[in-house]
Order: sequence, then structure tokens, then C-alpha cells
Amino acid sequence: MTRSVLLRLLLTLAICLGLTSPLMTQTAGATGTALSNPGFESGDLSGWTTTGSAFTGGVTDDPGWGWGCCFNQQGSHHLWGFAGGGDAPTGTVTSEPFTLTGTGMVSALVSGGRNDAQLYVALTTLDGTVLHKATGTDDEAYRRVTWDARDHLGEQLRITAVDQATGGWGHINLDDVRVGIDNAPDPSQKGLAAHWDFTEGAGTTTKEKVSQAADPISYVFNDAQYKPDSDPLWRPKNAADGVLSGALLFDGYSTWVTRAAAQTQLPTDGMTVEGWVAPRAFEWGDDGKPSAVVNQQDKGARRGFSLGVGRHGVWEFGVGTGDAWYQTSVPRSAALAAGKWAHLAAVFAPGQGAIRLYLNGEQVAQTAIPTTARLAKADVPLTIGRHNQPTIINGTFAVNMFNGLIDEVKVHTTPLTPAAVAASHLQDTQTFAGGTIPTARMEMDRSRYDGDRYRPGYHFTAPNHWMNEPHAPIQYKGKYHLFYQHNSHGPYWHNIAWGHAVSEDLVHWRDLPPALVPTADSVAPDGVWSGDSTLDENGVPVLLFTAGNDAQRPNQATGLARPVDPSDPDLVEWKMHPTLVTSQTADLDVGAGRKVRFGDFRDPYVWKEGDTWFQLMGSGVQTTSGTDIGGTALLYTSKNLTDWTYSGPLMVGDVAAHPRTGQVWELPTFLPIGKDAQGRERRALLINPAFPAGPGEYSSKFVYYWVGTWDSQARRWTPDTTEPRLMDYGDHFTGPSGTVDDKGRSLVFTIAQDRRTERAHYDAGWAHNAGLPVELSMRPDGDLGFRPVEEVSRLHTGEPLLDISAPTSVSDANTRLAGIKGDMLHIKLTLARGTADTFGLDVLRSPGDEERTRLFYDAPAGQLGVDRTRSGNNSSAEPGFGIHKGPLALSGGDLTLDVFLDRSMIEAYANAHKSITTRAYPFRQDSLGLRLFGDGSVVKSMTVWKMADVDG
Repeated sequence: MTRSVLLRLLLTLAICLGLTSPLMTQTAGATGTALSNPGFESGDLSGWTTTGSAFTGGVTDDPGWGWGCCFNQQGSHHLWGFAGGGDAPTGTVTSEPFTLTGTGMVSALVSGGRNDAQLYVALTTLDGTVLHKATGTDDEAYRRVTWDARDHLGEQLRITAVDQATGGWGHINLDDVRVGIDNAPDPSQKGLAAHWDFTEGAGTTTKEKVSQAADPISYVFNDAQYKPDSDPLWRPKNAADGVLSGALLFDGYSTWVTRAAAQTQLPTDGMTVEGWVAPRAFEWGDDGKPSAVVNQQDKGARRGFSLGVGRHGVWEFGVGTGDAWYQTSVPRSAALAAGKWAHLAAVFAPGQGAIRLYLNGEQVAQTAIPTTARLAKADVPLTIGRHNQPTIINGTFAVNMFNGLIDEVKVHTTPLTPAAVAASHLQDTQTFAGGTIPTARMEMDRSRYDGDRYRPGYHFTAPNHWMNEPHAPIQYKGKYHLFYQHNSHGPYWHNIAWGHAVSEDLVHWRDLPPALVPTADSVAPDGVWSGDSTLDENGVPVLLFTAGNDAQRPNQATGLARPVDPSDPDLVEWKMHPTLVTSQTADLDVGAGRKVRFGDFRDPYVWKEGDTWFQLMGSGVQTTSGTDIGGTALLYTSKNLTDWTYSGPLMVGDVAAHPRTGQVWELPTFLPIGKDAQGRERRALLINPAFPAGPGEYSSKFVYYWVGTWDSQARRWTPDTTEPRLMDYGDHFTGPSGTVDDKGRSLVFTIAQDRRTERAHYDAGWAHNAGLPVELSMRPDGDLGFRPVEEVSRLHTGEPLLDISAPTSVSDANTRLAGIKGDMLHIKLTLARGTADTFGLDVLRSPGDEERTRLFYDAPAGQLGVDRTRSGNNSSAEPGFGIHKGPLALSGGDLTLDVFLDRSMIEAYANAHKSITTRAYPFRQDSLGLRLFGDGSVVKSMTVWKMADVDG
């Protein structure tokens, strides 16, 4: 038995018996067993022997090298080969002998020049035989080099740094030599600089397998503001998914992984970046930047690298060399498909003069680069899912973020060959059940918002992030379909597509995949904005939408889409018609001395009478000199839905006389409400004012309407009055759309603006929700009446919390109300004025009346209103809420309120004639009470129900 074998056996026995441990090499004295002064923390070269002058005076505590930063040394001191005399001196520095113990692994922090023959750190035997060595990377920042020396356990070894180079980068640096501490390398990580396999399934960190370091995962609800904290969005594990089991879902705006700049050492003369991605949707690509999959880049300084996905799934890879940025993009034929897994590999191979891109193991792009190109490291963190230099939206949201699943990210230390890329892809696919790439499961679970004190529970909300107006409602095969403006990337307006939900009762909605998204080579490459739906000649639904195309002016026109499978009752998949169906021209006839507001042309509303379809488009009218006259709804007709004839303006507003009606009308909605005594069809025209010329204070606050008669044969609309009327006095009720269902009801859907700050939108993770669907009617006086659809009663949970059916005084009713608390309630209340001048109901009231929202009727003024001066404005964009009110005539002196509380939402419908939609963001947790006010008034009836939470 040799001496070295005997020593190894004795050391192994000692470790098993607890007589020694790997840590003993760091704590033992300089006896020949432990490495002396392994990190130069003595401040000098104690324990080391030098030849020449290369390392004389090299021990320093400098954190950076003067013209850059940082070494990232361990502890205070380190050996900087440049410090003693620059690049010219040569020499060596050699440690005292030490006995290899513990795990048998030796590692050191190494940096400096790259020269394998003349500039390196080595692990040697006592006679100088080199067992392992490592050179620098032409970078002062340290990287850890680890050597597997288990074959030499129990032997005495040395560390030697050699500098025989004299030119530029003619120095080598050394720090923190570790003996017997590091774990043995995982064979699967051979050749990798980094590997994230995202197998955790929970938690706020993910382990990088080469270094075994836990990297933090940023996520908005790690430290939630309006709900309990919750983990990032890990996918459930599924053995059939192989290596893609349990991936991490990046939410598109708040999820990313960060690794410190120096923590991963990147090779400069060739590398490969690979990973599996399943994009949920594609960003706009602001400032020409991709949504980063993995990057460590400073493109302005032409340093680092970036793998990312651009518009419409076209992905790219770039490398900076300090003097140039080399970038390669795939052709559109190799673009990624939303909702599907794909394996990407990007190879930087300067030795072969190329950057190559591979999709699912096959090469799809190549760009020539100089053979002298070398990666110049960017001194910024390596991030997965977030661009290092993102564009900022609204001062708050970083875009150029990845939205979807990422898994199995690997950074190789060499440029893989085509065969090696194909083999890596094959190795992964062999782990999948049947060898088939698994389904990308990335639905945004609504439960991520559980516990949010302001997110409505029974009003329709998008499953995540941003929504504005719901639109294009239609009934088909017994189901109601509702679409809505949606940004799946985050709670901000951008990247707009059509969300889609379906319901059998108008109150319980089921999420479906997006129906329409901006698509390359379509009529809508830049946005799919609001529109409407109708049935074609075969009774099959069609969608008409505002098609966004920034290459055209105006960038708004009408596109059409049809279901791919009309037999599918969910109508999940839609296909756009290849051409536009209506476009705005500057010479549209809108009357003598007038011109259309060219560039504003959006939000089609469509209906059919007889064999003719009618279409309204929102726009505006100006004088020929450019003075705004008012908004308009432009009328078109068609016999086939694709060929439309312009008829002229249905109506033109008067912005001078009524400034809150806007220079442009959006979302014109034109619904029947009955027939008058002469048998003429009565309709209501609803519009959403827009203010492209300002002032912004009126934007997204009002819905105005007119009631009149409609003659479809003559194409003539005759409003009863030119005076616009408000539907809702609360300034949160906007964005109307409508349909007539199989019960003959004219239904209207709206968006309830939340008016929160952009920071609150970020912290909450969602923005806006729909109002309750309302049914229109014609009142005896000919005016418009409306009320929530009767189906909302299906949301009642259990027996009423309170039921007053006989006349009761306010004080007695309050006694019975005292124990009722809640922020998800339906209150039906009839109050007789009696002798009171002002009377009504306080909701979301704290016990001491510090916070409350007051719904009131001012009898002398004949006005319905809401007083929000004590509502609480936690997270609101409005510094003060104030009082909002409008006219309402009582019939017989009674006020009937239908009030719906849904966390931050307050909707009150008065006498089925007017409404108040408003918001409250109480600071206090106990702002949950109800209280009547108005001594002298009488409670004729009052019922309170608890409402079901259907959002989760």
C-alpha cells in the first residue's frame, strides 16, 4: 500500500469518526496541513514565496482598479498582479505546502490577463508538476475556478501563480484559495458557466446549479401592499413534462431573476446560451428592445450579451465586444408561437466567424462576425426575464420584460457545434412523455389576488393585469360572450388585445384565451382596439374591431374576424379577414364648411335591420380651418359585412356649448328602448367623450346620451333634444357597449375606472373592472331608464342580513343595521322624504364615522349625489374626492336605491333612472358599516344581502 493511499484512508476514517472536517483546512495552524494565508488577509505575502518582481507589493485592499470596478474580492485583501509594477514585471508566487483534505476540491478566485502558456494560477505537486491551471479572462473581476483533485487526497500540494507575460494584460490576480470545502462537481454541469433548472416549485429564490447559489426572484407580491404576501408563479410539477416540469411563470412586468455582475464568469472567446421558453404574449418592443429572456448587457457601451424575443415572436441574440454590437434575428418563419414551448439556442462562435441561432435543435439564422471578436463583459447584473436597460412606461413600468414560462436556462463556456445543440434538444425531449413537447400551462390564476381588499369580487375583472372597456357583447347558442381591452403584460395601457369571457347568466364568467391579438402581416399588427359583434347572414358571430397599424394614417380602421369553428360554443379561436372593411378618408362629407377629424376613427358599433347592417364609427368634426365642432358617430351601411357605404354623420356634437362631450366621440352605442305612441322606434345613443385637444381632466369620466327616434329607411336619427344627458353622476362609469339578447333586452356594459396611481396599479397587479350589466328601458316621460340586470340576484348568498318591509324610522333602522358589516353587499332601499331635506345611506363606514361614503338625495335642489370627502383615498390618483351630483326628480317623494358594494366599488341605481358609480379606498380595516341618515325621512323598505365572491 502506497503512502498516499494510506493517508487517504486515514483521512476518510477521521472524517467518518468526526475527528476532522473539511473546515479544518481553514482553521488549522500553518503546520503543513492547512494552506497558510489563503486569502492574503494578513495584508502581505506571508506564507508565500516569490521569484522575480511580478507579485512584489501586489497585496492590496483596493476594491477596484481605478479605471473601473470592481474586483469583488473575498474579504479585504487580495493579490493584484498589476499593483507591484504594472504589466511588465515577470515572476511567480508559490504557497507553502498544504495537505489536501476534505472534499478533495480546490478552488480560487482568479482574474487578469488571458494567456494559458505564460499567465496562470496552478495547482501543483511539491516537485512543480502542474495538476490543474486557469488563466484570466482579460478582466479584473474575479471568477471562481474549481479543480477536482480527489485523486490527490492526502498528498501535499502547492498553489503557484505564474506571470511570464509582459504586454497588455500581462498580469494575473489571485484571492481566496479554498481547500477541501467546495462540493464535488455535478457531471451534468460540465462545460456550463451557469444553469437554472427552476425545479423549486415554491419560494422567492432559484438555485443556479453550477455555483449552487440561490438567486433572488423579484415578484410584486413578495412584499405585497394590498394583500397577503405570496410566492412567484410556479407551475405545478408534472412528471410527464420531463425537464419542463414545474417551470417559473414570468408575469410580464414584475417577475425576474437577478444574479450579481461578477457572480457568473462568462467566457469571452465563445459561448452558448440556451433555454426553453413559452411566451404568453408578445410585447410592442418599445425603443426596438426585445423582451429579455436572459441578458447581461449594456448595449449603449456595446458590452455583454442578450437573448430576447421581439415583436410578433421574432427572437434575437446580440453580443457586445466593446467596439461593436453584433446581433442576429431569426426570420419570421422561425418566430415563436404564443402559448407553446420552444427550445432556443444562441451560439457565439468567433473562432468560426459566426453567431448562429437554433430553434428546437435546428439552425434558423446565422450572421458573420470577425474571428477576432471577443465578448466584453457588461458590469451589470445578469437577469432572466427583464431587460438590463428597459424602457419605462408612465414613469413606473419597465417594459421589454418576458411574459410567459422560462425553464432550463444554460450558459455554456464554449460555442456548441450544430450536432451538440441538436443533441441537447434531443436529450431534453426524451424526458417528455411520448417524446412530445408538453403543453405550456400558463393561465394566470385569479387566486394570486386572494385577500386584495380593493379588488372587486363579483364585478367582472380580467384574470390579471390591465383591462379597459368591455365590448362586443353577443349571445350565441345560449351563452353570452364578452370581450374587453386587455394587456396581459402588466396593469398598464399598452400591447392591447381582446380578452374574452363567456357566461350563461351575465354574472358568472369563465375566462377564455385572448380572442384577437396584434399579429404580423395582418390588418392589425400594432393593436386590436375596441369594437363590436353581430351575426352574419348564417347566424354566425363576427367581430368588427379597430385595427391598429402604425404604418398607415390614420392608424385606425375597421377589421373583421370570424370564428375558426362556429360549432364551438365557446368560440375560442378567431381569424382576421385579410383586408380592412372600413377606412377613414380625409374627404368624408360631414357637412358644408366642415371636415372630418382625420386620424380619429375607431370603435365600430354594428347592428342589423332587415337585410342591411349598420355601422357607427367614433370620430370628430372640425371646421375647414381646423376648429373643433364636436364629436360624431359616422354611419355606414352594408349588405355583406365586408363592403360598406358611407352615409354621413348620424349626429354631431357641440363641444363649445357642451365642453364635457369632447372633440371626439368614442364607443358610440345605439340601442332600441321601445316604440312611441306613433309606433316609431325609440333608441338611445350613448357616447364616451374623448379629448385629444384637452383638457385631460374630463377624460374617461362620463357617458352622455340622447334619446330620440330612428328611421332606418331614411337613415335618419332625430334626438328629442340636442342637450346631452349624463347616465351616471359618479365619474367612474365610462366605455359603453351594448347588445340585444334573446329576451329582447337592450343590455349595456361599461368599464368602472379605478383612478388609482400607476404605483398602486403596479403594487396591486390589476387595473379597472367592469360595471354590472344594465338593462335599458324607456320611461313614461320618454327618457332613458336603466337598472342592473335581474340576474345579479343570483349572487345573493344565504338569507338576507336585514329585511325591513314595514315603514320604520331612520333611528330604528340604524339600530337593526348596527351589527351588519361588509364590503360585498347588495342593499335595496326605499326612503320616503318625509320632513328631511337631505337623506340617504352611508356605506363603508368606520365605527367612529372617520371614514364613510355618503349616498344622498338633496330634496330642495332635486339632486342625487355622492359625498366622498371621507371615503379614504389610499392608493387613489385623486388627492381629494369631493362631491358629485346631478338632477333627479322623485316620483311621489320616494327614493329607491339599488346599491352594490364590491370592495372598492360602489354602484347606486336611483329609481331606475340615474346611477352613481364611484370608488372608495378606505385606510381603515373597520370601514365596513352601514348607516342611514336624514331625520324625518322614513324607511319604507330595506333589504341587505351578502354577495358571492366569484373572482377567485
